[in-house]
Amino acid sequence: MSARLAPPPDDTGNRPNGYDVSEGYVRKFAGTMDSSAVGVDTVKHWTPRFEGWHLIPMAGVPIVGLMFVDRFNTVSDAWQDCAGILSRLLRDDSGKVFQAADNYAAADRKSKTA
Repeated sequence: MSARLAPPPDDTGNRPNGYDVSEGYVRKFAGTMDSSAVGVDTVKHWTPRFEGWHLIPMAGVPIVGLMFVDRFNTVSDAWQDCAGILSRLLRDDSGKVFQAADNYAAADRKSKTA
């Protein structure tokens, strides 16, 4: 497969110049990001972890049980750390995307009044 040049833009004046963006879609995307952050936080808080009282059924096999528990808790801790990072990222970036939507709306209002 060979690369081809993109067709030249349609300069007939039928389309607006610059970006044609509906701020509603941008806000909806930002809201989805924020909702995803809430979902990741929920999963993070419900990540299972073995504590002392969980080990009672494993009392018959202490060495195997302790090796399993340590590995399981390590994975659990790594997931909680990653979920925290992802949640903060989604929440912070959703705020930036909301701000971008505000900027689009302001630019649209300004271009209509000019």
